[in-house]
Amino acid sequence: MRPRSLKTRLILFWILGSLLAYFSTPITVQIPLAFFWGRDHRQALEVWTTKHARDVLIDALRRGDDGKLYIESTPQLHKHQERNPDFRFAAFDPVSGALLPGSSQGLAEHFRPLLGDVEVFGSLFHLENDPNPNARGYVRTTLTRFGKIETIVYGSNFHWDDVFYQLNAYLIIENILAYIPLCALILLIGFFVVRGSLAPLSVAARNIRKISVDTLNWRAPDGNLPSEIAPFVDEVNAAFQRVRDGVARQRRFTANSAHELRTPIAILCARLEKMNDGPLKAELQRDAARIKTILEQLLVLAQIEERAHEQKIPKVDLREAILTTIADLMPIAYHSNRQIEFEAPDDPVPVYAFRWAVESVVTNLIENALRAEPSGGFVVVRLLADGIVDVIDHGPGVAPEERDIIFEPFWRKSDATPGTGLGLAIARELMEKLGGRLWVTETPGGGATFKVAFARPLTSIQPPGLDGGRQRKEARRFIQSL
Repeated sequence: MRPRSLKTRLILFWILGSLLAYFSTPITVQIPLAFFWGRDHRQALEVWTTKHARDVLIDALRRGDDGKLYIESTPQLHKHQERNPDFRFAAFDPVSGALLPGSSQGLAEHFRPLLGDVEVFGSLFHLENDPNPNARGYVRTTLTRFGKIETIVYGSNFHWDDVFYQLNAYLIIENILAYIPLCALILLIGFFVVRGSLAPLSVAARNIRKISVDTLNWRAPDGNLPSEIAPFVDEVNAAFQRVRDGVARQRRFTANSAHELRTPIAILCARLEKMNDGPLKAELQRDAARIKTILEQLLVLAQIEERAHEQKIPKVDLREAILTTIADLMPIAYHSNRQIEFEAPDDPVPVYAFRWAVESVVTNLIENALRAEPSGGFVVVRLLADGIVDVIDHGPGVAPEERDIIFEPFWRKSDATPGTGLGLAIARELMEKLGGRLWVTETPGGGATFKVAFARPLTSIQPPGLDGGRQRKEARRFIQSL
C-alpha cells in the first residue's frame, strides 16, 4: 500500500534509489568509465571477465576415486573455451603444490616457481610473449570446497553477459551488510532534510486551520519554501484573496441595500400612521414593523464588520447603558401586560464595549424575554459587578438540545414563532467580536436565562493600559472561569 505521508514517500524512494544505485554500480559507473575514460578504467571489465573464467574453472574441479584433484571438461568449461579460443587455465594442488590434471602446462610453467612460496590474493597479468597485447589473465589463491586452490586463467575476452555475471556477483552478503549502515545514514539525513523542507508547509497548515470569515486577511508565509511547494502556497494565498474580495462585495451589498431601503420603509410607516384606525391598519403596521426589524438587523451586521477592526474600544458604564435600554422598552412591556425588573449594583460597572453593541444585545434579549414571559409576569434583568448580565424569563424555556442551534441565523422553533431568527445570531456575533460570551441556561422554576459576559477585548482591539499579551491572558482566564 502506498504510504500517505509525503515525508515517508520521499525517504522511502530515496532509500530505494540509493539501493538501486549502489547495486547497479557495475552498469552505471564502471562501464561508462571503461568506454569513455581510457585504458585504466577498462581494466575493470577485464577483471569481470577473468573472475567469470575463474568461477568456471572452480566449478570444473573434481576429486577422483584415488582422492586426487583434477579438472574435468564440464559443459560449462567447454562452452567457455568455444567462446574464447585463446582461453587457458591451470590449478595447483593445495597440499603438494602439484599441477592438477587438465591444466595448461605452458601457462603453469610461468607461475610454478612463484606459487610454491607465495599466496596470491589476486593479480591481473599479461604474458609478454603473447602476440595479443589486450590479452589478460588472473591469478589468485581461492578458497573452494576442496580448500585453498591456486588458480590461473588467461585469454578470456569481454562479453556483455559478463556484466550480468558481475551484477549477480555483486549481490553478496558482504555487500548487503555493508549497505545497512549506509541505508541508516540515508534514513537519518533524509528525515531531517525532508522535515526541514516541509516545515513551512506544516506551519501554513496549522495557520490555515485557524482561519474563519473574520480572519481572511491572513496569508500563508511564502518565504524559504522549496520551489516545488511555493506554487501551491501562492495559489492558496490567491484563493484567500478571491474569498476576501467576494466577502467584501457581499458585505458592501448588504450594507448598501439596507441603507437604500431605510427611506422607503420610513415613508411607508409615515403613510400608515395617516390611515384610519382599524384591523387593516394594525396588520399593515405589524408587517412594516417586521420589515423594519429585519432592516435594522442587517444594518447591525454591517456595523459589526465595519467597527470590528477599530484599534480601540471605548469604556462604557454597563449599568447606565442597560438602564437606558430598559427605559426605552418599558412602553412595549406595558402594552404587552408585562413588567421589567432591573437589579444592579449602586456603583457603575465599566466594561470595554461599544455602547450601540450593548444596547443591541440587551434590547434583543429583553424583547425575546417579553415574548416568552406569560402575561402579567416579570422579566428580570440582573447586572453583576463582574460584568455579567442575566436576562431572566419564566416562559416555556429552551430545551437542552436547542441551546446551541437557537443562535444559528434564521432559526425559529416554528413558523408561528414571531421574529426573523436573526436577533440571537447577531447578539452572539457581537459578543464574540467584543471577546465576550453569550449563552442560555434554565431559570429555576421554569423559563430561560440568557447570560451575557463582557470580557476585555481580544486580538487587535487594545483597551487602554493593557498590552496585547496580558490582554489575551486576562480575557482567557475570565471566560474560562464562567
